Amino acid sequence: MIVMTDNGVVLTRLLRRRWRLSGTTITHLDRSPDEVGRLHGTLFVVLLRLWLWLSSGKGLHVYDDILDDHGCRRTVQRWLHRLLPDGVRLQQVLRTAVIERFEPQPVEMLFPRGLSPPGAVRCRRWKDPDATYSLATGLAFLFDGARALAISATVLLAEAHRRLDGPLGIAAA
Repeated sequence: MIVMTDNGVVLTRLLRRRWRLSGTTITHLDRSPDEVGRLHGTLFVVLLRLWLWLSSGKGLHVYDDILDDHGCRRTVQRWLHRLLPDGVRLQQVLRTAVIERFEPQPVEMLFPRGLSPPGAVRCRRWKDPDATYSLATGLAFLFDGARALAISATVLLAEAHRRLDGPLGIAAA
């Protein structure tokens, strides 16, 4: 599994026990809440790679990716299309997590010049521009909000993850 540590991105092996459902031959494997299905990565790594691409204002094959050693760029594009149906929902929970962390001050004080995803998100041709814009706005709240609040983005993501009602579509194979 690909995880983010203080030393950067690390490929780690997780050992988990499988357990058998009582009275059947069906086995189960419990996953951690931030593990994303069959992608062998955490939700944070997936969202970080998407944000690096969307905030760059460059194309998929030319943007600077600090995590390039872990997965190909085409995979990032696949992740985007899997997350688009959940873009608005993800934006809402990430925005709520940042606002509640900053209360009682208004969120405008956190972002004095306003917070908007890069103009390249609006200018480019996307199959679903509204969902892409919502997802980019949510990621801007996550990463720019973490920087403005001086806390870890994983903390904000964990708080937002609690509010999600149901899994994200990215877990689909």
